[in-house]
Amino acid sequence: MKLANKTILITGASQGIGAATARAFSEYPVRLALLARSEPRITALAAELNQKPDVNALAIPADVSNPEDVQQAVARIREAFGGVDLLINNAGVGMSSPVGAIDFVKGKELFDINFWGAISVVQAVLPDMRAQKQGLIINISSIVGRRAMPGISIYCASKFALNAFSESIRIELRPDNIRVVSFYPGVTATHFGDNLLTGPSTVQGKGRAKVTSAEDVGRAIVKAALKEPRDAYATLFDRVFVWASTFVPGLMDKMLGKVK
Repeated sequence: MKLANKTILITGASQGIGAATARAFSEYPVRLALLARSEPRITALAAELNQKPDVNALAIPADVSNPEDVQQAVARIREAFGGVDLLINNAGVGMSSPVGAIDFVKGKELFDINFWGAISVVQAVLPDMRAQKQGLIINISSIVGRRAMPGISIYCASKFALNAFSESIRIELRPDNIRVVSFYPGVTATHFGDNLLTGPSTVQGKGRAKVTSAEDVGRAIVKAALKEPRDAYATLFDRVFVWASTFVPGLMDKMLGKVK
């Protein structure tokens, strides 16, 4: 996709990967719709990005787990910018729990955000993309959506489900010239571990994978938008991690079983 003068919707844009991705896209002359639950954060981010002469950023407070919020948000984008050209489906939340203590209520809340929320946003932008006869959807999954980690089974399951959704609609939407990219970040230096539904975690991901900055992940997402691969990764380490999990799963089981 050529990014100049495109309208880009980024969900979960208030911090972490979402905010870093917005800043990375602001290097181009674009219209940015920043969607998140935290109005103060996205308002401040929009004000920052609007300082750039060729960027028009709009803060839209909304909760992707609420379909009404999503529809109203996309209506605001349509009114301000026209139809969405590029969707970065990034909103997500984590949950850490051993299998015997999984909280079903919190697990359903996680799926409402990570999985059903992503579907809700796709459905909302789809009519305009079809009318424009073009569009690009980048669903932000995770390397743990390709190789599940112990202790975070519900989070991993939500990302596996998102991958299946992406595979299905990639084929389904091809006649409409709507392309779908699955993006798999690894462990990223953000506040993600501080905002788990089960409470803050100081150990999640440590010792299991190389930590990447949110800025590097944001730049990799922009690259994925430009190149439109079927699957995209933030780093070579993340790609090799998934490759090893695919071709030597038993070895990965042993390695992950030793991680504390």
